[in-house]
Amino acid sequence: MTLVGRSASSTIATVVSTAEITPPVEGGTNPAPIGWLGRALVEVLAPLQTAVVLVTLVVTFGLLYVSLTADTFIDVVSEVGRRVGPTAGIWAFALLAAAFFSLAVAVVAFVPPLLLRGADRDAMAVHSWLGAREVRRVLGRPSRAAGLMGTPDAARRWLAETPPSDELRPIRFEALLLVGRFDEARTEAEALPDATPFESYRRSEAIAIVDDQVGLPFDEAALRAVIAAIPPGIDRTEASVSLAVTLARRALPDGDWRRPLLDVRGLLTESDAFLLTRDFGLTIFDILARRVVLPFIVLLFVLAFAITVLPALLG
Repeated sequence: MTLVGRSASSTIATVVSTAEITPPVEGGTNPAPIGWLGRALVEVLAPLQTAVVLVTLVVTFGLLYVSLTADTFIDVVSEVGRRVGPTAGIWAFALLAAAFFSLAVAVVAFVPPLLLRGADRDAMAVHSWLGAREVRRVLGRPSRAAGLMGTPDAARRWLAETPPSDELRPIRFEALLLVGRFDEARTEAEALPDATPFESYRRSEAIAIVDDQVGLPFDEAALRAVIAAIPPGIDRTEASVSLAVTLARRALPDGDWRRPLLDVRGLLTESDAFLLTRDFGLTIFDILARRVVLPFIVLLFVLAFAITVLPALLG
């Protein structure tokens, strides 16, 4: 299970990469706490994200400067105003600015993961697939997890405001892990359903993760035995990938955390580009669209309204 606790899903972790991380348990057998795999993936992607953002800003403001100072642009504005009138022209340019800004945000969201190469690219694709799939199953779309529990503080608020329920138990379990309330997390894990082989694995893995976090032995062989009981298909694939994500986190900070993810990459039939676009880029764009693009478009339209309509209403 990765919903939001173990790794925040790499897609969401890039937005909340400064979130606090549950500290290791003193004397425990595993030094890698909840959140470390998400942080490792953020560190892999961060240089590319920074480069893409900088290039996008330079290109955007460069084009804006050239456009506003070029005689051709001024001539075009004058011609549009003459043909359709100043009011329609202002609204047309507002729509054009909104579209251009949306395109720039899309570049920032979709391009960085596609620039990854080799093992980093495969590992990110696998991790993104699992995180998006698990969040989508419970919340409908991956970006909603950022609003609920992108950080431990948000998880604490969600736990305080949301009563326990069978439907939300997987989220509650992950939230409790994220904030380090392991005894309560174990109670939720033990209450997870196990009516099917896949549900049995999810319950077993959840209990094993709690054991791991409090310093008890992690029984990988037992989890693999439960996976073997799942009939071939997407459920067994998800269980195998979920175990790989847990093993990747446990390999941190000094081990080869990419290897478990690379070992299950062949189970996913989609290309890296498809997975990184659907399960990573689209999630980031969905978040940025609501937090950045929509407010910018509203501001543009308010300014256009103030310039074109408000004077006539007040006149």
